[in-house]
Amino acid sequence: MLALLLLGSSAAVAANCKGEDLSKAPQVAQKIALLERLLTNSEPLRRAEASGDPAALEQIAGARQILADASQALDDDCLAQASQLSSDGLKAATAAFKAAAAPDRQQREGYESALQQATTFMLSLESQPRELWGLSVDDFAGIERQIERAESLASNGSFAEASQLLLPVNDRLQRRLFEIFNNKTVYYEKTFATPADLYAYLKEQYSGYQMLLQSGQKTASYSAVRRVETLLEEASVQHAQAETHAAAGQWREAVTTMEAAIASCEQAIRATGYSY
Repeated sequence: MLALLLLGSSAAVAANCKGEDLSKAPQVAQKIALLERLLTNSEPLRRAEASGDPAALEQIAGARQILADASQALDDDCLAQASQLSSDGLKAATAAFKAAAAPDRQQREGYESALQQATTFMLSLESQPRELWGLSVDDFAGIERQIERAESLASNGSFAEASQLLLPVNDRLQRRLFEIFNNKTVYYEKTFATPADLYAYLKEQYSGYQMLLQSGQKTASYSAVRRVETLLEEASVQHAQAETHAAAGQWREAVTTMEAAIASCEQAIRATGYSY
């Protein structure tokens, strides 16, 4: 399609590209320069090429051919042809970047999910007494550095690589939390300025526990698994009630009910019927 478009544009204008108004040459040159930047040194281009998507790569190659022809037309003072070709090239480049956007979006969503897990698991671990962590100060600092490196990669569009960095982080944190929850009664040692701050913290705790439980595998007897499911249903109802209290500004009731939801999650973990 790109080849036919190129041939059609060339044939239609080539015979009548003499005597044109050359005062528009700077504007046409700017369009061509923009197309050249997009196709040589741009973040959308790097993402498209990194995706390896065949359709995107084919469209990029076609857009580069159009760029070469547009530049030649400009050199030949065929401004109308150069302008049309540069417009066609911009459309082709945009289509290429769009074709590569779907897998890129999936990678980004995968990274964001992994980062959310890491954040909530870190928060869950930090709520426990320090002596239960099973991680040295250096270990914990190393995990934080790994998360920072993943965030840096993601900021440059390297979502797949960033997700890979978070895999061992989440694996280690999950294992530590399962061991803690299966063997200890959980309690909190945090100080908060307002009940609303405490509620926000407990809400993150609840999310972390839910994520932790959902990452396990059911391996116990039916009765044990059913016990876990019942406790999680109770936790869900308590969570909904806590959210209703919070929306009404009833922070004391919200905190109490969210603590009950967390306690139900903790019972589910200790009764687990799950393994990781």
